[in-house]
Amino acid sequence: MIPITRRELVKAWVELRQASNAMNRANPHRLLLFYAAECGLKAIYLKDNNADVLDEHTIGLKSHDLNQVMDKLKMGKEYRLPVSLNLPQLRTAGGLSPRKCGSGSLNQVWRYGSKCEHPADDTHLEATLEKVNEWIAGEIR
Repeated sequence: MIPITRRELVKAWVELRQASNAMNRANPHRLLLFYAAECGLKAIYLKDNNADVLDEHTIGLKSHDLNQVMDKLKMGKEYRLPVSLNLPQLRTAGGLSPRKCGSGSLNQVWRYGSKCEHPADDTHLEATLEKVNEWIAGEIR
């Protein structure tokens, strides 16, 4: 992991959040929305811990598990992403296989062109990430 300053994380949050805005979001916009939340949450974590650099010594902030960071920030449950996500079934030679992943893999779902399905579909996840980003906007400075 390369060291990143809190100032860089805040700038990334602003730019990613702005780039994620679209009338009709597709996976690239959702991915930017996810990364905006990740950068913002980590910037606030650094601020709250009087740290200026995110690096290999910043314990517990290496993954993409936003729930883990939100737990460290003692955010309410209303901001949490679902623990388990459902993806479309995978067609194999043997038939259909269910696919699930954790919310820490959500960036991969959207990066690789898949989608999340009921009960937490992409629209629900976008709304949750928007709520997280609104919380960040009130805390980041």
